[in-house]
Amino acid sequence: MTIKRTIELCIYRYHKIGNMAGSYLSWLKWYLQIGIVRIMNPSKKVIGVLLSEHFGDIVASEPLSRELKRLHPNSLIYWIVKKPYRELVDTNPNIHQSIVEYSVLFSILFNKKNTFHSFYNLHLSDLRRYDYTRTHLRNSKAIELGITVANYFDFGNLLEVFGLVAGLPKLSEGPRMYIPQKTVDKISEIVLPRPYVVLHCSSNQPTKDWQVYHWERLVECLINELDLDVVEVGLKSQMTISNPRYHNLCGKYSLIETAEIIRNAYFYIGIDSGPAHLANAVGTYGILLFGKLNTFEKYMPYSGAYQNGSNAQLIIKEKETCSELEFDTVWEVIKIKYSSLQAKNKNFV
Repeated sequence: MTIKRTIELCIYRYHKIGNMAGSYLSWLKWYLQIGIVRIMNPSKKVIGVLLSEHFGDIVASEPLSRELKRLHPNSLIYWIVKKPYRELVDTNPNIHQSIVEYSVLFSILFNKKNTFHSFYNLHLSDLRRYDYTRTHLRNSKAIELGITVANYFDFGNLLEVFGLVAGLPKLSEGPRMYIPQKTVDKISEIVLPRPYVVLHCSSNQPTKDWQVYHWERLVECLINELDLDVVEVGLKSQMTISNPRYHNLCGKYSLIETAEIIRNAYFYIGIDSGPAHLANAVGTYGILLFGKLNTFEKYMPYSGAYQNGSNAQLIIKEKETCSELEFDTVWEVIKIKYSSLQAKNKNFV
């Protein structure tokens, strides 16, 4: 073994031991802390929920927090979540406190042993792995029901699937966002000409994405033909547009702030992604581009008004991925929907 390889191995073992130790210590701290909370609040039911990622999933699952409060009015709900998505939990009035997930091992430990009165794991089995030990987070209820990564959309939308794997009632209502007044005030100070439309163009799964050159053409058409300013949100833009009426806000605002930007939009256009769940939750009309996803020829991730079509329209490429959607097909739908929205919102400014 070379010296370089020996050094690399030592560094790897150092990080492995440190991460595992931190995971166990963090789990033990919360294990004891929840036990103390139970002792200090004997009349309350202390409930734990595990859904740490992704942010679209967390938004989609929001109705479950309301359902848990309905089932257990006198309860304290703790939600295990990754740090980047914590704000979605902390602003939810139905949740007493968020618990930041230290690692996947931390969640595996909580799933095996915890001091909650009731614990609901919303993750599917084998979707998340702790790489240092090659151990997967498992969900016994999902295994019992036969719900896997390969077939979960056969059992309903995301909210319905989360309810099933948690052993909770089947829900159909749409999600809500709880936007603090300070966020509303901050976003109101941004100079964004009204009316504007929000776009989200890329996801964490490339098979969901539309062609970049189509998006660039769409931006020009929205500006030149519909006289709309265009705001793009997301992590990073793939477009190269210099038009002053195109506003690239990618990576500049938090999730809650992005939700408020979407809430103020005339309408929303995007692929199946986290921001689309934000749009559903804040009640902004959505035009969504869909295609085949892995083994799912057709699937529905949304609940509420985006599912029943009362506040959204899906443009679907049958038997092919979203990237194969023709520009003219998308543009014709947008023009028609824009006209109908204009008729309903004559005083929109």
